[in-house]
Amino acid sequence: MSIRQRKLPIQTLEQIDDRCAEFERRWQQDLSPTIESMITDDFTSDAQEVLLAELIALDLDYRQRRGERPDEANYRDRFAEHETAIRDAMHESAPSNRAFVPPSVDQLAELFPTLEITELLGAGGMGAVYKARQTGLDRVVALKILPEEFGHDVKFALRFTREARTLAKLNHPNIVSVYEFGHVNDTYYFLMEFVEGSTLRDIVAARQLEPAHALAIVPHLCDALQYAHDNGVIHRDIKPENILMAQDGSVKIADFGLSRILGDHQPSLDLTGTHQVMGTPRYMAPEQLEGARGVDHRADIYSLGVVFYEMLTGELPIGRFAAPSQKVHVDVRLDEVVLRTLEKEPQRRYQRASQIKSDVQSIASGDRSAPAMTQVEHAANPNATNNNFHSETQAQSGQWLLTRRELMNGVKRSLRPLFFGQLFQIVTGIAFIALGAWCWAPNTRVPHLLISGVIVHLYGLFLIVCAINVLVRISQIDTTKPLPQVRQQLQRVRRFYLGTGPIIGFTWWLLWIPVAVAAGFDQILHPNSLYPSLVIGVIGLFGSLWIVSRAMKSEQGKQHMAGRSIQATQRALDEIEQANIA
Repeated sequence: MSIRQRKLPIQTLEQIDDRCAEFERRWQQDLSPTIESMITDDFTSDAQEVLLAELIALDLDYRQRRGERPDEANYRDRFAEHETAIRDAMHESAPSNRAFVPPSVDQLAELFPTLEITELLGAGGMGAVYKARQTGLDRVVALKILPEEFGHDVKFALRFTREARTLAKLNHPNIVSVYEFGHVNDTYYFLMEFVEGSTLRDIVAARQLEPAHALAIVPHLCDALQYAHDNGVIHRDIKPENILMAQDGSVKIADFGLSRILGDHQPSLDLTGTHQVMGTPRYMAPEQLEGARGVDHRADIYSLGVVFYEMLTGELPIGRFAAPSQKVHVDVRLDEVVLRTLEKEPQRRYQRASQIKSDVQSIASGDRSAPAMTQVEHAANPNATNNNFHSETQAQSGQWLLTRRELMNGVKRSLRPLFFGQLFQIVTGIAFIALGAWCWAPNTRVPHLLISGVIVHLYGLFLIVCAINVLVRISQIDTTKPLPQVRQQLQRVRRFYLGTGPIIGFTWWLLWIPVAVAAGFDQILHPNSLYPSLVIGVIGLFGSLWIVSRAMKSEQGKQHMAGRSIQATQRALDEIEQANIA
């Protein structure tokens, strides 16, 4: 029977976890421990098999980091009676390709009776996340469940126990906190901090990220990664989807260690695959793509470089890519920082995330110090030092970005009534074109029908042209631009709207006559009706135009004539300006 199919009690799994943790500590202290020294007779035969498989996997990892090339024959000579454990350690079986179907809210409610589960937030190959409330503590949490197939795997149970213990100890403002973990029946779960806000992917996709924002966000990511790396945790799947921008302005990294828990032994290059357990290929370091077991924290540094490049340029660094300063207007010194994180060889990259933070802050502050050295440069010149200047804290930068984003969303919402009004105007214009054509087309030899039909037809075309012009001008308002540019774009909408609005509206003092004729009410042409109507229409038209011309001489009058939608948009821009957000 395969090791994976064996069931062990949780107490035994914890004992195995402790023994493996001791084995890792000795390696980290450069004591070169042996596997034999860690296996004792206080374990059952099944537990010894699981422990041996885990110790071999760890031994492989650490020996490969030192440049050694251990092979399967070496372990078979030492542990001839444990061929199953050696095979399981050396050749991890691939996970099932069966698609993961997230359980319904009602199904989960039965498994977690102490939680009020409200909605499914998202699902993928690595599991599903739900929004829930802990009634006892009266707090909103995120419940992440893993695919049920892993519940039948004792090696996964051990890996989950080991990694989840470590993740629960990570306490950092830029890392999503893990409150609780465990399993119910065959469902493994995390109970985590719920972050209200957006992912970095949403912000990048909406093109709402300026280079200055990227310089403000990256230091927070570096803080989180450095803290995790100092605690022996590697993320392995840094990407915009795993970076959360909370409404309170904080930047948080989610899913720390999840790819390790799900097994990072075989890279999946299928972007649409069910199990992308090792990370997303477009953001993975070359050594991850090659399937090397000795992947260390520098893989996270490479992934951070990909994210940094994408934040600056809106593109991914694929193939022969240009330096950021060749794509956007940024300090040319950022090229060296970004390209250094994207070095193919780990020893040529930054060796610590904190070095990236120092260099980015130095550039943002205008300091002219040299960037931090790589491992290769330090070996070539060990006496060299770095004089990185630590600029003022940028703790408010994330909040600034999200506050501006929220306010600019208010600008967009204010323009929606005008936008939908123009769509209605287009529909109305089409109706007038149809009415005019219905009147004049079959009556080209009847003067009053021909003239009335053509007038109505042309008026419909005018309505459509004006509406399309307003819609185009609205679509050209780019809320990611500086506030003065947004105001200029709004002014273009207002000027055109004010210029065409009176023509559209006030012509109805006279236009109703041809419209009535086109609709079949020829009685309006009787002299007793037509002449008084023309007199009243002319007086009304010129009177209205005179009132408008007087109103347009004052800004208050223009504001009133522009309508509620444009007024609300201008008020929203004023709020942004008052908040000192450009």
